[in-house]
Amino acid sequence: MKQNYKLLTKDFDDISDLENYKNLLHNLWNNNVYYSVEHLLHFQKDTDVLKFFLFEKDGSPIILMPFVFRKVMIKGKEHPYFDVISPYGYSGPLFNDTVLEEDLEEFWVHVDKWYLENNVITEFIRFSLNENSVKYSGALVKTLSNVRGTLLDNFEDQWTAFLPKVRNNYRKATSYDLDFKIFNKSEITKDIIKIFNDIYVETMHRNNADSIYFFSNVYFENLILSNINNFSIAIAYYQDIPVSIELIIHYKETMFAFLGGTNAEYFSYRPNDFLRVKIIEWAIQSKIQHYVLGGGMKDGDGLYKNKKSLFPKDEDVIFYTGRKIVNETVYDELCSSANPEYSDVHKQNLKDYFFPFYRLSV
Repeated sequence: MKQNYKLLTKDFDDISDLENYKNLLHNLWNNNVYYSVEHLLHFQKDTDVLKFFLFEKDGSPIILMPFVFRKVMIKGKEHPYFDVISPYGYSGPLFNDTVLEEDLEEFWVHVDKWYLENNVITEFIRFSLNENSVKYSGALVKTLSNVRGTLLDNFEDQWTAFLPKVRNNYRKATSYDLDFKIFNKSEITKDIIKIFNDIYVETMHRNNADSIYFFSNVYFENLILSNINNFSIAIAYYQDIPVSIELIIHYKETMFAFLGGTNAEYFSYRPNDFLRVKIIEWAIQSKIQHYVLGGGMKDGDGLYKNKKSLFPKDEDVIFYTGRKIVNETVYDELCSSANPEYSDVHKQNLKDYFFPFYRLSV
């Protein structure tokens, strides 16, 4: 029997569409914060408009996917084309366990048809870690290994599972009498958010981070205070001075290390190791099942190894990105216009080159 599918495309600028999105996220998808309106609106700019796909089957919503709809500008010239990118963080389509693979296949068929009809040339998606890339119609790229630890039933076993350097660094940290505090729900105030943001911003500046990693204090206040049940803020203190911080997202039985940082003056005290170990101890007591730490800037770098030392025996999960050329002819024209070095190799090997290539010089 042929299913009755329908793809709806909505704008976040429309108040009724915005409220509908919020209700769907809360009622069907446990208010996954990576998809929250307060997070997504950060990525809306003059040339970048926030939209979302709502896919219905027999009149019932089964898939929700926000995206950024961007005008194509090359060397200051606006072209009559667009591209699509997912917001920063774990993204892609949201669907529940009852969705069939044939539904996912139909979703991407409908999305690709909409792209063709609306002059969308390329699509770039950062997928989640829950296999929501199944049946994706573009090129699926293994982008980063992410550390996802399964928390054991008691802290003593977890302590034994750490690499020796974690235990040594923790012992060193405790010799400085560091303190730990985790703020949950109504305990999170604007003052606590500012403590977090000050250290986070300082850390990003020190690491010469890309602009995508910078957020305003207003962004954090809106995001956290509007979704207060989904957040914790963990802080390590030295003599009442906050020295290391982590912003944690909660989703079902999993917690995600969203953003964090450490005051460089106190590196030798090992506050970050101390903080992570105490977070794990607290999470076990709170019956949380998984701790997602993410990956490095690239596989196997120092950042990745630092995270992996907490869960050395746990199998990593792969963070996939999706890359799709919807109109090859126009893609070739745009890339050649943007960069005379463009050749077929940049189109045939989407994994190893910046995508979409025509934005490389923008």
